[in-house]
Amino acid sequence: MSVLQKATKTLSEIESELLAANGAASLDPARLAEQVHQVRELLSGEDAEWVGEEEARRILGFTMENAIKAWARLELLRSRIQDGRLEVRLDDVLYRRMENEALRAIGGEDLTEEELKIMREERPGKNPWEREKAEQRE
Repeated sequence: MSVLQKATKTLSEIESELLAANGAASLDPARLAEQVHQVRELLSGEDAEWVGEEEARRILGFTMENAIKAWARLELLRSRIQDGRLEVRLDDVLYRRMENEALRAIGGEDLTEEELKIMREERPGKNPWEREKAEQRE
């Protein structure tokens, strides 16, 4: 099984558990953190993969063209220029996706105004639960 296949399998398991829990207290944060750590270890080794902006946008569910450039500029994603094109580390993209999904699973109601303000300042675009609400209205 390739590094990417192992990482994808583990992330799928995490995603299923988060969706099944749906905010319930049955989640084991320590175990989930360990699984995320394993995925990061898989992807950050010598076989670490780089993906282009389009692929990163697809994985993260972004629609804004410059979102990946902005995240790279803010150092939320490690990046490099390869053949004149921006590439970002796949492990960073997958980590941010998992982070967004976890936020979506818990919703935004439990965050304080200060936490929401920090998130708005540090991340371009809308928070995951705001995107979800906007998509439902369309």
